Amino acid sequence: MKKIIIQTIVFLSPMISFGQENIKSLEIKRNSIYFEVFGQGLYNSFSFDRLYNIDKKIKTSFTAGLTIIPHPELFVLAAPISYNFIFGQKNHHVEFGIGFTAMYLRQGRISASEGYIDNNGILQTNDFVGHSNDFYSFFTPKVGYRFQKSAGGIFFRATLTPPIAGVNKIGGVKGGKYNSDWSYTEYFTGAAFFGYRAFPWAGLSIGWTLKK
Repeated sequence: MKKIIIQTIVFLSPMISFGQENIKSLEIKRNSIYFEVFGQGLYNSFSFDRLYNIDKKIKTSFTAGLTIIPHPELFVLAAPISYNFIFGQKNHHVEFGIGFTAMYLRQGRISASEGYIDNNGILQTNDFVGHSNDFYSFFTPKVGYRFQKSAGGIFFRATLTPPIAGVNKIGGVKGGKYNSDWSYTEYFTGAAFFGYRAFPWAGLSIGWTLKK
């Protein structure tokens, strides 16, 4: 009888251990919402982060955000996303990420001028106030510090997120008498509107890891 009990305990011990690991994994809260200043969206953004592989020493997460500035002189709409690798067992973590951002930017009330030849063959200049429509896409590698509790609660992050040039479509200033419609495309020559292939940038995030 004693031998049977010992054999039963030996047989069930891996299952008990596996069950304890699962319970431990389930206790880790996966979902966070946060507000980011600057960072991947260049302007302020609201984002959602979900943890994956939470039973491993190296956790991973996926982040998706939205940047919007609804202003007549500067309308911005952007969607930053990233896949992150998180190192650390307790509340303090080192984070690395691979990100990408697509951005539409409309700038209004731009002072401009256009030249044209009148009926007498004389060059004339027309001054006007117009607008431009630009589209930017750029890569955003990420390295920084993340504070996140397994049980949920306050979420904080400070990261370096330098934008790296992707594909940009730059539109001309529209709104003049002749409204010349010109634009050009840049391929991996400018990081958004900075004018460089890469530009130093950073972000601060504050939010909450949901407990339910």
